[in-house]
Amino acid sequence: MHKLFTGLCVTLLSIQSVAMDKDHYKSHHYRSNSFVTVEVEGLVLSNFQARSSIGQMKNSSAYGEIQSNTTDRLIQASSSVAAVVEVHEHINDHGIIRMRKVEGGLALEANQSMIMKPGGYHIMLISLHKPLKAGDTMDLSLKFESGKLIGLSIPVVSVKNMHH
Repeated sequence: MHKLFTGLCVTLLSIQSVAMDKDHYKSHHYRSNSFVTVEVEGLVLSNFQARSSIGQMKNSSAYGEIQSNTTDRLIQASSSVAAVVEVHEHINDHGIIRMRKVEGGLALEANQSMIMKPGGYHIMLISLHKPLKAGDTMDLSLKFESGKLIGLSIPVVSVKNMHH
């Protein structure tokens, strides 16, 4: 009887855990961001989005995932929404988190995903021409060392609706 009760408890906890994880997965990882995955010239670009402006801040950032079938390098980004667009990273400088431009571009290893996300690599939008509003879209062009130039239209989402 004790083994039956223990087995039943483990089964119920497993079902609850799976159900909770399923809801977490749906609500956390698959927020609708209206970006359609782009596959072109051996590149797969997915989950791109830009953060909406916060107050009167003149800067924002964009994130996404890039997978290349060959070794390549993201060397430049541009957009009509900002005066300057740079590939940045966050680093720990003796206990102080700093942001800096990635010199030489962002390396892409063949068949591995490069994920740009808050607190890591990202595309910095500097001196916005106007605030980015959630629900809008913005253009983003990515230039690669291989010569590939990819133009994207990415959604602008509020900070609280960003996936990571």
